[in-house]
Amino acid sequence: MDHIGYVDIHAHIIPDVDDGSRSLKESVKMLGIAYEQGIRKIYATPHYNSGKEKYDRKLLLDRYESLRYEAAKTGNEGIEIILGNEIYYGHGIVERLEKKEIFTMGESMYILVEFNYGIGYNEMYKALQNIVHAGYRPILAHIERYYCLYRNVSGIGQLRELGVALQINADSVMSRFDSQASFCRKLIRAGYIQFLGSDCHSADRRMPIMRDAVNVLRKKTSDDVLDKILFTNPDILSTNGFL
Repeated sequence: MDHIGYVDIHAHIIPDVDDGSRSLKESVKMLGIAYEQGIRKIYATPHYNSGKEKYDRKLLLDRYESLRYEAAKTGNEGIEIILGNEIYYGHGIVERLEKKEIFTMGESMYILVEFNYGIGYNEMYKALQNIVHAGYRPILAHIERYYCLYRNVSGIGQLRELGVALQINADSVMSRFDSQASFCRKLIRAGYIQFLGSDCHSADRRMPIMRDAVNVLRKKTSDDVLDKILFTNPDILSTNGFL
């Protein structure tokens, strides 16, 4: 299958709905950066249930549509914007998903989910198990941030066996001498990671990077592993298939 560019599955690019982009003007700048980084599809994932969001559903949809219009004009080919949420797990999340109060990833059964960074492993596992048993397919956001998973390859493997997809932030693989970045690259090379996402929040900090991270990874990661993360898995996500 031919691919026209990278897919960013984690972005706070819809203007003024959470702690991400502050205005449509800034979102347009972010789109320009994303385009230059080779990104051609973005899952816009504003926070839900984290206390960082400040939108109602109609406002979010209106701003999403405005962003889609601008994204289609970006560069020569445009960027496709798909709506989702980054969901902070808590009581009643599954019920709110079933009531369609929360956006899944492009109306699929996949959801991008996050937790308190200090959560214990058993609590995280049970929460993700609850999501899986309800019929949803969790993508665990920025797994490098959870203390219970750092250097816990066994636990990470158990999450994969449960059916949880794992996402790492693109900028987390880039530091040459950082131990966390080294661990992230190790997980990618070993095939534990399904997605890269920028987790972008603005045009001047936490930007929508992708190509910079890929250039770092290409040096010591097989093309087969990277192509699966960059192209095959996003294709499966877009068709609501199983990873």
